[in-house]
Amino acid sequence: MRTLPLILAFFILLAQESMAMECFKEHLEAAISSNRNRRGIYSDHSNSKSKKISNSLIFAEKISLIYAKLLSPSLEKYRRAGIPVLCLDFIEMSKVPDIPSDFSIPNYKYEDIDSVNIKTLRSEISKRLKAEDYNGIVEYIEEEISNKKKYNRYNCMVRHVLESLGRSAFLTPYYIEHASRLGLQSPQNLLNKYLRRNIFALKYSHFLDKEASSLQERGISILCGDVPHIPIRLDYEMELSKY
Repeated sequence: MRTLPLILAFFILLAQESMAMECFKEHLEAAISSNRNRRGIYSDHSNSKSKKISNSLIFAEKISLIYAKLLSPSLEKYRRAGIPVLCLDFIEMSKVPDIPSDFSIPNYKYEDIDSVNIKTLRSEISKRLKAEDYNGIVEYIEEEISNKKKYNRYNCMVRHVLESLGRSAFLTPYYIEHASRLGLQSPQNLLNKYLRRNIFALKYSHFLDKEASSLQERGISILCGDVPHIPIRLDYEMELSKY
């Protein structure tokens, strides 16, 4: 039964617009529709071998809607005050590229790249989170994903989770300071719980990456082509003006 919490934890990351209920729900509907369409294309390309992975994505997105409903009340007071807590953290699904019509086969196999040590990743990020060293999390993740061979054509879901963790860690101090300025209760505990959930999700993301690696070796872009790049650092005040 540990699989369900792993799935739920991981796929809250696929809500690329906002963790507030309205944006989250709209995104999930769009993501489910997109992945259903992609499922058929990938299935045709892979002789149905990709269906299990696609179904896992869709199933998890449906489950994550439950999490959104539970989270929404905790976010509402910040949203009403104009603080985009867990809204600026995500990139819209429109940034996801179309599935290419031709295959681009990697010039190296999955077994040729450095392995992802999920235990170490989770431990190092958790250690920094416990110390509330958000900048340390950002720097650690930036260093980790700088290994382009490791995270370019493979391990794309681990990379996606790391990018999301990095961006949320980068934004957390801004959210805390903004709430303090307005005399609101600090969202730090909520944000720390969110970050811990996503650290936990690294394990499931790694599982999906391994499942997809044999298809990716054939040039099928499943997972790697299904999520947008998430820039970790951003100008908070500039993004706030768009909220």
